[in-house]
Amino acid sequence: MIDGWSTVSSTVRYKGVRVVVRRDSVRRTDQSLGTYEYTESVDGVRVVALDDRGRIALVEENVYVCGQRLLMCPGGGCEPGEDPWAAARRELAEEAGIRAAEVELLTMMWRMPAGARTREHLYLAWDLSIGEHHRDASEADMELRWVALEEAVVMCGDGRITEAGTLAAVLLTAQRAAA
Repeated sequence: MIDGWSTVSSTVRYKGVRVVVRRDSVRRTDQSLGTYEYTESVDGVRVVALDDRGRIALVEENVYVCGQRLLMCPGGGCEPGEDPWAAARRELAEEAGIRAAEVELLTMMWRMPAGARTREHLYLAWDLSIGEHHRDASEADMELRWVALEEAVVMCGDGRITEAGTLAAVLLTAQRAAA
């Protein structure tokens, strides 16, 4: 917990398969009371798969909650007990049919810190080999695209890429490439 803060009570308001909604009463450093409502869900991963031609793999798919198609780096949720690094490799293979000899953590970020206790682990993968994808039913409409890293950076700025983990991962990869 944050220094000087304490949890007075915590109540699970809803528990689903992949998400828990909590309501916590807290005592802040100044001893005032507050209430926080937030979700907890599995950690997620996004993977920038960079090929030897300077292109990255992006997947485009219908995202029900957003009500539109989104262009994203391959990724998804960690399975219970699964290491994020292993989840990154698994998601890359499942969604894009890509295996990587090298996978390195770019950073960890909080998805939405004011309302969700969920982390996103962002990875860079290279030394790639391409095979068959193994998508689940919700990913049946998914399409793989290869885009130059420089173009992906432009897409982050002009609204063609809008998913937060992908934005951060692409920009961190471009920053690393420029160094």
